Amino acid sequence: MYFTLSLPDDICAELGARARVRRVGMNVSVDEMAARIGVSGQTLSNFERTGKCTLLTFVRIVDALGAAADLQAVLAAPVRTLEEMRAKAAGSTRQRAYSRSRRRAP
Repeated sequence: MYFTLSLPDDICAELGARARVRRVGMNVSVDEMAARIGVSGQTLSNFERTGKCTLLTFVRIVDALGAAADLQAVLAAPVRTLEEMRAKAAGSTRQRAYSRSRRRAP
């Protein structure tokens, strides 16, 4: 599945399904995984089915599945080449913003 071509709900469902496959591959039950991350079995089951949960729960699930390193690239700042950084530095000189309040004559 290509996330760039998918709707947000579809992406969530895919992440939930992937988490389930990984958990089953580790031979860990829903209740055992839920206990490890501090949520109910129902919460974990709902996530695996729909892909919906809190961000904190998602990160806990990813960590418990041994995939925390996979989050490294999520929302990372774009990498720029040295030439791009030099060009940006040379072209953008900050100027002080002046604000003048003008009084109108009555």
